[in-house]
Amino acid sequence: MVLNMKKISSILIIALFIGCSVSVKGFSKKITDTDVESRIILRNSFRLMMFDGRIRSYLQHVPSSYDGSKPVPVVIVLHGHPGWCIDPPFFTGLNKKSDEEGFIVVYPNGHRAPGLPGIIFFLETLVWPRLWNCWDYCDIDDVGFIRALINRLDSTLNIDTSKVYITGISGGGMMTYRLGADLSDIVAAIAPVAGSNGGIWYTESSLYVSPKPANPVSVIVFHGLQDRNLPYYGGWVNGSIRLWNTNIQVIINTYFLSVNESVSFWVEHNNCNTIPKIETSPSGNIIKRTYENGTDGSEVVLYTVVNGGHEWFGGPEAYWPPCEISATDLMWEFFETHPKQ
Repeated sequence: MVLNMKKISSILIIALFIGCSVSVKGFSKKITDTDVESRIILRNSFRLMMFDGRIRSYLQHVPSSYDGSKPVPVVIVLHGHPGWCIDPPFFTGLNKKSDEEGFIVVYPNGHRAPGLPGIIFFLETLVWPRLWNCWDYCDIDDVGFIRALINRLDSTLNIDTSKVYITGISGGGMMTYRLGADLSDIVAAIAPVAGSNGGIWYTESSLYVSPKPANPVSVIVFHGLQDRNLPYYGGWVNGSIRLWNTNIQVIINTYFLSVNESVSFWVEHNNCNTIPKIETSPSGNIIKRTYENGTDGSEVVLYTVVNGGHEWFGGPEAYWPPCEISATDLMWEFFETHPKQ
């Protein structure tokens, strides 16, 4: 695998930052306006936690407006496959959005991909590519990890537990679908980008579909019609694919549910209108379908980008091609209007 220079620079910058900001223990109380030193440390920090006998890790960004005096929303952002928590802050622009809108954003790491001895701590914890157990293909409890992470955020920061949101791209988008179902008791809304609600991980495995959620969860989906990694119409992907902004080639033999199947799952579960309201941009490149009137005010929205590929739409142009919509802006607007009921 060969990383481009932009990727290498990003890793080096974050590695230097992490060396100055690692905090293992966390904080045992809510932050108040007198905890000046704590707020400085918390604003950008790399954190470790033990879960299920494993060291898990995440990046945490707290907006400058946060003083602990009132609860604020939290957005959890999941990297792709294989990936690192250091990727999304660069290619989503969500730290900037966090500072503008006053929500906390957290970037957890998935579990370690095979191939590296766990005793090499630096690579094991910070650098080695990570995956998510998005379709229950291994014994890693990533669902339990994210639940524990949310509980930890609630105990160390003043978060609004009615405004916990999850998003992710690619493998992170697949995990976002799963977490919406498995954590429907605590997650208000999800925003999968270039993901799928289920499929077959490899030829010999069985079809996985997210379990039926216990509660309504609002969903906003972004997917490109030209996506080759996770095809819009689903089906088998066999052979080598290129990870979005790198020269990494990954061999894959996986079956994906289509966007329509993924969206229909949530429309049915939320009891939304099955006939969507359809809006098309003047260019014809953006098609928005809104399924309204779900249980407890839930909605399902699908943005189809006709010329879009496997990408975070409208993200920084250093990473993605220009797009007339911003997934970051649109998902935050959606999150704001869909708290947990």
